[in-house]
Parts: sequence; C-alpha cells; structure tokens
Amino acid sequence: MKNLDLHILIVEDEIIASAYLYNILEKLGITCIYEASSFYEALDVITQVHIDLIFMDINIDGSIDGINSARILNKEYFIPIIYTTAYADSVTIQGACDTNVFGYLIKPFEKSQVESSLLVALRSINMHDNTQLHNTVNNVIELGNYQKFNLDNSTFYIKNLVVPLTKKESDILSVLCKNLNKNISYESLSTYVWNDKEIAYSTIRDTISRLKKKTPHLKIETVINFGYILKV
Repeated sequence: MKNLDLHILIVEDEIIASAYLYNILEKLGITCIYEASSFYEALDVITQVHIDLIFMDINIDGSIDGINSARILNKEYFIPIIYTTAYADSVTIQGACDTNVFGYLIKPFEKSQVESSLLVALRSINMHDNTQLHNTVNNVIELGNYQKFNLDNSTFYIKNLVVPLTKKESDILSVLCKNLNKNISYESLSTYVWNDKEIAYSTIRDTISRLKKKTPHLKIETVINFGYILKV
C-alpha cells in the first residue's frame, strides 16, 4: 500500500492516539493526512480540503460526539468513515450504522489492523462508486426489471409508466435510491422524511409496507431491529 493518493482526516481528541494513527498511515504510504480534535475542527478541514476518508473516534470530547459528527457531515458530504473506539459493544456499533461507516477499529489496534480496515474500506468505496455510476444517468436511478426513479422530480417508473406514490412514499424511495445497497436506519428515515418529528417506528413500517405493495419488484429488504436496504 505505497503512495496511495488519498486525503485522510483523523478526528481524535487524544494527542497520543492521533499521533499513533498518523504514524501508521504514514508507514502505509499515505502522504496527505489531516488531524482534528472535534467536530468543528473536522468541519473546518473538510470545507477547505477534499477528504476521501475519515478515521473517526466515536468518543471525542465536546457536545458533538463522533457518531453525531458523522450524521451532521453526512447531510452535506459523502465521506466514508472508519470508526475507532475503545468499546466493542453492540449498542455503540449499532448507533454508528446509519452513517457512512466503512469499518471499525477497536482500540488498541496495530498497523496490520489499520491496513486491513483501510483495504476493505477502499474496496467497498469503489464498489459503491461503481454501483452509483452504473445505475445513475441524468439523475435517473436504474433499478432493474424496467424500473427507474427520477431524483429530480421524485417519480418512480415501471416500463416508462408513472407509478403514483404519496409524498412520504416518494421521499422514502428517494433516500433508499441515494443509498443503494446501504442499510438505512429508522432514525435516518425519520430525519430525512419526517424532518426529525417524533414518530413511531410503526408509522415508518406502515409507509414502507404501502410502498412495497406499489413496487413489488423492488428489492426493499428489512434489516431487523434497524431499518431497511434497497438492493440492486
């Protein structure tokens, strides 16, 4: 892994931990490495430099932790994230699943683990980019079986015939289409479709159920106790 043309940001509030990861990345051939100790420092870097990947400490100090930092950034930027954390419990990891997570590193980690996580993340990023490029032309997402979704006018078609959807059904499908083959949580749907209104998950499930009946050939699958994924 030498001379990788990547711009990587380390978001870590512990100086020693940040320096340790920085040193590992340098040894792996990464030459463009940036550091931040909080969400606001990270945002300052991102607005000035194109960042390809973030190593995000879940437990950074301040009012905005690593997971919420990623959620906020995701609203404006698509930046893949590898989380670093001292906690391997399922609750912590599940809380990060609705962000652009491409890997986890459990502290303390070694160079080989960083390299493996980075390689897996890069493969996943390439697959995601290729899927989006292959399926999207002029902001129209091709979904197979003569189905497509126009992101500009939020319209779903089967064999070029418009399938009538409600506003919520269309908004949900738009979110899923923008994140093909990615798990989308109930919280994300609540944020982007219901504008963070406190709604019951049953409301989301009912809306998805109606959407599925109108689009029976779409591969909208349930992710148990989490949310949904649209596979292509």
